[in-house]
Amino acid sequence: MRYRNIKRLFDVVDRALFRADSKLSYTRTLEALERLATEVHATETDCDVWSIGECGNATLDSLIVGAYWFLGDYHGGQGSAEYRVLSGLGSIYSPGMTSGPEDDSTEKDVYEALESKRG
Repeated sequence: MRYRNIKRLFDVVDRALFRADSKLSYTRTLEALERLATEVHATETDCDVWSIGECGNATLDSLIVGAYWFLGDYHGGQGSAEYRVLSGLGSIYSPGMTSGPEDDSTEKDVYEALESKRG
């Protein structure tokens, strides 16, 4: 059941970021990201989950990493929606000593898609 929820939420966010015909607002995209982080955090680590999106624009892991770095750069403090989602993503991703997404990576594509969505 969680796998289906994760897949559905991933598809919603992926469409919002990479399809021109998506009507999902920036705020609703953040809400979907937050729900996605909650679902991933609540499930046992399952190899099947991490293969979500491997034939599309992003994979689940690149979506999480790119969104994490974007939200870290663009949050408006502890009271902001971005910070709340960043905290949720931080429960499933811990970057260690890296300084952001690498150029020419899917993580960077996610980062830039969120920048564009934010406006």
